[in-house]
Amino acid sequence: MQTVEEILRTGGMTGFHRRIVAITGFAWTFVAMEILLISFTLPVFQKLWGLSGFSLGVIGAAALLGSFVGSLIWGRLADRIGRRPIFQSVVLWYSVFTALTAASWDPFSLFAFRFLAGIGLGGMLVVDPVLLAEYLPPQSRGRFLVFLDFFWPIGFTVAIGLAYYFLEVLAGAWRLLFLAAAFPAFIAFVARAFIPESPYFLASKGMVNEAAVVLTRATGHKVEPSSIERPSDVVKGRVTELFRGGLLLSSIVIVVTWIALNFSYYGLFLWLPSALQKVQGVNLGNIYLYLLFSAFAQFPGYLTSMRLVEVWGRKRTLATFLILGGLSGYVFATATTYENLLIGLFFVSFFNLGAWGAVYPFTSETFPTALRATGFGLAEGVGKITAVLGPTVFGFLLDLTGGILAPLTTVAVVMTLGGVVAGALGRETKGKPLL
Repeated sequence: MQTVEEILRTGGMTGFHRRIVAITGFAWTFVAMEILLISFTLPVFQKLWGLSGFSLGVIGAAALLGSFVGSLIWGRLADRIGRRPIFQSVVLWYSVFTALTAASWDPFSLFAFRFLAGIGLGGMLVVDPVLLAEYLPPQSRGRFLVFLDFFWPIGFTVAIGLAYYFLEVLAGAWRLLFLAAAFPAFIAFVARAFIPESPYFLASKGMVNEAAVVLTRATGHKVEPSSIERPSDVVKGRVTELFRGGLLLSSIVIVVTWIALNFSYYGLFLWLPSALQKVQGVNLGNIYLYLLFSAFAQFPGYLTSMRLVEVWGRKRTLATFLILGGLSGYVFATATTYENLLIGLFFVSFFNLGAWGAVYPFTSETFPTALRATGFGLAEGVGKITAVLGPTVFGFLLDLTGGILAPLTTVAVVMTLGGVVAGALGRETKGKPLL
């Protein structure tokens, strides 16, 4: 008899796995695209409704607040009823409310639609990496979970192009912009219909016949139900088990890491178009070119992270990238020359997004199957509450000081502290089997 882990290891990476990566990666592209579009529309809403920096920060954080709710609810449901039904439901939910954002008539309706879209977003951000982790062979899991996040800067780049077309060429057509953003999500809903349930989940529930069908499809080799070893009940799946025994410290470290990542990423990148316009003493010209520069810097960050999670390990890569990302953020915050600004912008994008890639295998491999989506949802949810604070605190400090030094320095400090905690207290998961 073999565990699901051993069967997947023997089968190796197949065309089935590559299709799963492509389908989840496509979703990651438009999730990034849609989240970042709000940063481009904030100046439009400011002119349209006369909003303050604080109010704009709240609107920018609405989807993140909804994501907190969605992460906890959908993550728990995925552990109770299965990954696949949630995998399907959340993307449709997300598509509908992103489209309805185009119908917003005032700041309150805009906030409501963004919040509701965020509930679906929270489910996607939890269930997608969990399901992918439970399909991939262990020898490929780390780099392909990082590769999932490689699609994020593609979405970032698409967001820049769409924002330029709808907001600049079409002179502020923000309603059409959100309709365009909703369409790919519906396409993803159709594509996901062909993805089966996780073999880890099926085996953990004693459904070995169903697990054998999925494993046969995944590996390309006939797997007999009698050959599948049902995992031992390491945990019963109660939420309280995340906060006791050996899982307690791991849960704390992962939550702190997600807090640092969310605060720094959303605090910086949702305000990046506005921050670039406020750089003192440097004539930047077309802001969109610098946003593209930031997006392109993310690709080598992910590629480097993909390599290092397998060579260094998940923990070391994550901690190093967070600390260096914080230092780069401070260079960006204090830049007074064109060269320093470009260096800071490049490396804060490089290291921050590379750290995002490393956190997915680090998180997925920490929690047992019975609590994997719940634990992931907890980390994602608490992180998103902090992500709400990111753009809000950034906007508040911007209003308070009138400059970008204080908000950008705050982002840099939080990123660095997250790296210190992960490096000092985190547990390496490279080479450890999924429980």
